[in-house]
Amino acid sequence: MVLVSILTATFVGGFDSSSMLLAAPALRSALGASFAQTQLVVAGYTMSYAVALMTGGRLGDAFGRRRVFLCGAAGFTLTSAICALAGSPAVLIVARVVQGLTAALMLPQVLAIIHASLPAPVRRRAVGLYGVTIGLAWVAGPVCGGILMAWNPFDLGWRALFLVNVPIGALVVAGAWRAVPESHGPRTRLDVTGAALLGAALFLLLSVLGRSLVLAPPHAVAALGAVGILLALFWARERRLEARSLSPVVPPRLFREGRFARGLAAVLAFYAGNQGFLALLSYYVQDGLERSPLVTSLLFSPLSAGFALASAVGGRIPAATERRTVLGGIALMATGLLTFTAVVSCAPVSLQLAVLPAALGMLGLGQGLVAGPLISLVLSAAPAEDSGAASALLLTVTQLSHACSVAVIGSVFSALLGGASGVAAHARAASATALVVVGVCLLAGLLLRRLFSGSGAARKSGDRVAA
Repeated sequence: MVLVSILTATFVGGFDSSSMLLAAPALRSALGASFAQTQLVVAGYTMSYAVALMTGGRLGDAFGRRRVFLCGAAGFTLTSAICALAGSPAVLIVARVVQGLTAALMLPQVLAIIHASLPAPVRRRAVGLYGVTIGLAWVAGPVCGGILMAWNPFDLGWRALFLVNVPIGALVVAGAWRAVPESHGPRTRLDVTGAALLGAALFLLLSVLGRSLVLAPPHAVAALGAVGILLALFWARERRLEARSLSPVVPPRLFREGRFARGLAAVLAFYAGNQGFLALLSYYVQDGLERSPLVTSLLFSPLSAGFALASAVGGRIPAATERRTVLGGIALMATGLLTFTAVVSCAPVSLQLAVLPAALGMLGLGQGLVAGPLISLVLSAAPAEDSGAASALLLTVTQLSHACSVAVIGSVFSALLGGASGVAAHARAASATALVVVGVCLLAGLLLRRLFSGSGAARKSGDRVAA
């Protein structure tokens, strides 16, 4: 019951964000929203969520993970209903920002609850399931969102994407209220100044990535400089607090062993490639091939099915073969991406729609083999007492990777397309952009290889000490 409650919350949080990728045209027509307002509906959630994640993780450590999880889940359910009832773009944008804040209270508690509430023999498997849930939510969101909008129950249109959260959220609250035990981290005062510095830095960084939303291009360099200054001030404060045995927002000791930092770099590259390709596929199919959101979502379905299948199989692979399995998953991802590039470049549209599902299935299989073990390996490097902060930091990195990849891939695709139109121009731009995603995928493979090598060395050293 504990796992069902908290993993359902994890799925809903990721699904809510990824399903909105296909809802932008419907939002513009139904609410009369501008392009910038529509983008803010998507980005408002992501920005507030990413900015508040670290604070949410520390609040759970200080005031009780069950209590903060329940407050976040109840708030997420309520704001989902408000989003569904919004009658103007302004109301929807504000509701989405608040919804992101409630998600930042709810989701960082999940891994901390796993570490605090589950017995050691099942903890590793539970963390693997958590990684699978994150990935499945991001690949299933566009599929289920497109199908739900095509089905259009009770003529709700895009509102159904928010209303579906309400009964699921109520079940999450009820299950967690009954089953999840209370746990705490160190009971220390929240570092409000550190949280404000980190939040301001993340907000500016995400604003630069979504440059058309908040900042004009001439201001981007100055904003990046401000981000660097804020992060330097934040890190100096965190080191000072740790030296005084106080509780920083991000404990510097997380990075001392090295594996955690290398793991976060691998997470950044892995999720950047995944989300960047999802955005590219959505651009190409809807704008280039002029297919509906339903057709786009159906093309996503082999990717989702492959991810689910590989995740189910990968969870049973022995630890001794985990390294080969993960690197094999990266190779499978690269093969799927290169197949996509070849098909888009050379095949007619009718053949593309027939062959692309096979390429996307390979990509999903590779992603499923990598996601769970990667999350488990990263979090195993964090001390148990900092599980809330480590979980929040991991989620922050995944959100930054999503924002970076969508911004960069969208910019590359737009620059290569220029002012051209038609299937051929979109195919050239999509195939060239896909090669950029292949490069990101291979970078993730190199980082993972180094991460597993370091993990193996650490295990051997531990064995020698034990002997």
